[in-house]
Amino acid sequence: MILKRIRKYLIFFALFFFLLSQFLYANEYLFDIYFRGIPGGNASLVVDYQDDRVFASFIIHSSGFVDTFYEVRDTTQIVASYPSYHTLEYDKRIHEGKYHSQRTFDIETIDTEKLTYPVRDEYTTMIMLLDSLYFSTDSVTVSLWDRKDSVSVPFRLYKKDKDIINSPAGTYPTLVYKPDKDFREVFENESDLVIWISESIPPLPVQMQIRLKYGPLVCVLRKVIP
Repeated sequence: MILKRIRKYLIFFALFFFLLSQFLYANEYLFDIYFRGIPGGNASLVVDYQDDRVFASFIIHSSGFVDTFYEVRDTTQIVASYPSYHTLEYDKRIHEGKYHSQRTFDIETIDTEKLTYPVRDEYTTMIMLLDSLYFSTDSVTVSLWDRKDSVSVPFRLYKKDKDIINSPAGTYPTLVYKPDKDFREVFENESDLVIWISESIPPLPVQMQIRLKYGPLVCVLRKVIP
């Protein structure tokens, strides 16, 4: 009797860890976007794991009514380490209305000895929370690169009360991650960062709120493409 129970537990855990291992395949996530509550376009997150690297791209493309007063064409390319999820490179090309900018970071071009905290941008953080190694963690450190002072500025996202999100991809119980008060003090213009991760297997980026130049943008999951 005891041996049968042990065997069942072994089979269960083997299946469980097999499912967890499937999290790290390349995936594409498609989102509907809302600007100040108005539906207006789409976004996509593509994640690809290659050995000890994570390659990702995040593209935001407004359309329809939103385009008439605030055209958004943002593209972000990221390379991060695995499994630490530290940002090694990024290229952010921002096109938001009349505001155009390019922000880049490359770990190879800075003095790492002066880097008090490893850089981890907001998109790398969301990808990290999808990994079984960090899934349902109570908090996670985000460390944004301050180009002006050439330093990384850390803050923490904390797991808050659970939330039910109705998305085009389905209805999901989610874990909600929000920044601490220090983030709002240091990054006054970027204080809207919130991430919703489903409690499903595999976990999904069901919703994400970020701040554009002139206001918050909400991305709601529409479809997952393996």
